[in-house]
Amino acid sequence: MKRLLLLLLVTVFALTLFASCGKTKYTALDTDVVGELSVMLWSGDGSYIEDIGHKDFAPEELLSQNIAATYAVAKAFNQIYPNVKINVYAKSGGPDDNDIPWAQELENFKAEHGSYPSLYASTDVVGDISKGLIADLSIFKDDPMYKSFNESVMNMMNFYGFQGGLPQYLLPWGVYINKSLAEDNNIDIPDPDWTIDDYANFVKQANMKDFYGAMDVPLSFIETGTKSINYMMAKHDGKGDYVNLNSDEVKSLINYIPELAKTAVWPQNDLGNIPSEVMDENGWWSFNFFINNKLLTLDGDPWMMGDAANSNPEHWGRVKADDWDIYPRPATDYQPCTVGVVLDPFVIYNYALDDGNPELSDEEYNKLKLAYTFATFWVGDTRAWQARADQMFNDNGQLKTCLNDSFPFVTGEEFNKQMEIWYSTETHKRFADKNKMPGFHKVLEIWEKGQFWDISDKSYPFYHDFEGSRRENLYEWKNYWNPEITGAMRTDANFVDVLKSKLNDWNIASNNRFRESDQRLRDALKKYYNYTDSDFNK
Repeated sequence: MKRLLLLLLVTVFALTLFASCGKTKYTALDTDVVGELSVMLWSGDGSYIEDIGHKDFAPEELLSQNIAATYAVAKAFNQIYPNVKINVYAKSGGPDDNDIPWAQELENFKAEHGSYPSLYASTDVVGDISKGLIADLSIFKDDPMYKSFNESVMNMMNFYGFQGGLPQYLLPWGVYINKSLAEDNNIDIPDPDWTIDDYANFVKQANMKDFYGAMDVPLSFIETGTKSINYMMAKHDGKGDYVNLNSDEVKSLINYIPELAKTAVWPQNDLGNIPSEVMDENGWWSFNFFINNKLLTLDGDPWMMGDAANSNPEHWGRVKADDWDIYPRPATDYQPCTVGVVLDPFVIYNYALDDGNPELSDEEYNKLKLAYTFATFWVGDTRAWQARADQMFNDNGQLKTCLNDSFPFVTGEEFNKQMEIWYSTETHKRFADKNKMPGFHKVLEIWEKGQFWDISDKSYPFYHDFEGSRRENLYEWKNYWNPEITGAMRTDANFVDVLKSKLNDWNIASNNRFRESDQRLRDALKKYYNYTDSDFNK
């Protein structure tokens, strides 16, 4: 009788355990699954296409990169999962173009189609969580694909264990450097493993007549070159301050600003030292300055790298110099060489709330799993990468691959395979040559090691409400260049002292805003996702 009772108890326990783990113990999706998904992106042509993976389009008929990419991925996915219908809407232009903000586009989609999209590119992951809109993907953490994803990138979208998304667009953010311009002017070129002093010595040799050192003073070098700003934000554990703008590290790097401002376009333009015709000739755009041999360096516009390397000499965005590279951000006394990160998150609708109960029913779980499988296939499966590389589309009359500049998200051998696919496209062939692009390969090394600690304004409690709109929590710091905020211009003799005198007040204000933003996030996690106060102390 005792043995029988024990057996019954073990059986009940096992069944309970199986039931409780059924939605967390990952198993691959059945290839015979039947379902329907909708995808919403920007950078499209404004069209809505149903069941795109089962259609046949000529490349000339595909008029946008993201429609073509969805077509390629959906067709490859439907070869494995033939009974899944994939629909796509891709807004023309950027997310907030055409006088319709992205949040409103989501509501418009729901009004027209009866539900939110299954998957969509997000401009505000934290804001979407605050509405209960998106699913926690950590439920799939046992999936081998999930485990292969770059942990440093995953952490950029993780909130107290809640995995808010995956990257739909992902780039390392380094520094363009014009080697030909330097060589032509007898300027020594620093090695890719450079320091901020190397950078300062390099840009100060610009003659300020024919070419300039940089477009602006790179604030990013301070933000990722200390442990007090982006690093501190990325590593924040829910306790204490988010940043320390008043740290000795920050103050030390601030000392570089006046010197760097002497050879940067924007500070000198503020003084009237840059001829208006030079600004006009280059469209007042930093990338044009660089490709037109007007800058030794450019720390912005990383998303233009494919255009910069276009093999067509007539391409508008091709760098005119023969010898140029992309370096990592320079090392400081406080951090080694690193890169910033460009991240457009890809999120999945929170099916759990379809019935008003935050617990996933079996039906809701199955819908979520299907959406997750498609999302991870898109961002992580080598077959999807090859499909996009092979798929051409009509870019204003020119056929080109729909594989954009976005980097692989996986690690290990699949990363190498996907980089080979990335290199195979016409716009990326230059980057494969280590001799021609040693800086880029240093960037690649840093990326593979996960030696970066950046945050994305699209996936961080980055904003607060201000007079009816969103404003950055680091508003004063981000606008340090504005004399109306700081009290001095960067070219003023007393600038450093004036700026340093502001840091303590800015630091207090910024951290208070971060705490308010984080509290809204915590409240939403408790309201929509069954979090308790103890979950924030793990």
